Amino acid sequence: MSDLGSQLEIAATANGWKLNGEVDAHTAPTLATAITDLPSGVITLDMAGVSFMDSSGLRVLMEATTRARDAGGDLVVSHPSPAVARLVEISGLGEQLRLDN
Repeated sequence: MSDLGSQLEIAATANGWKLNGEVDAHTAPTLATAITDLPSGVITLDMAGVSFMDSSGLRVLMEATTRARDAGGDLVVSHPSPAVARLVEISGLGEQLRLDN
């Protein structure tokens, strides 16, 4: 990644991943790749450290949620930062995504 691009750190946790940085058109593919093989059950994405997210990131979350639910589990966005919570709210996807403060 170039120094001029946005950055995203993705760290595995016991039940999912913790994200820090920006989830946008540059980093969303990296996130999508990192969470391609979802574990079974309830998966948690801790997004407290996400300072910015655009529709590219929202798409990745929706696709991961669909895959998790199709496998009998779920995806939980835990500790959504204000930027993440606001995007989910204005997109109208609050009913489809599970946010846990």
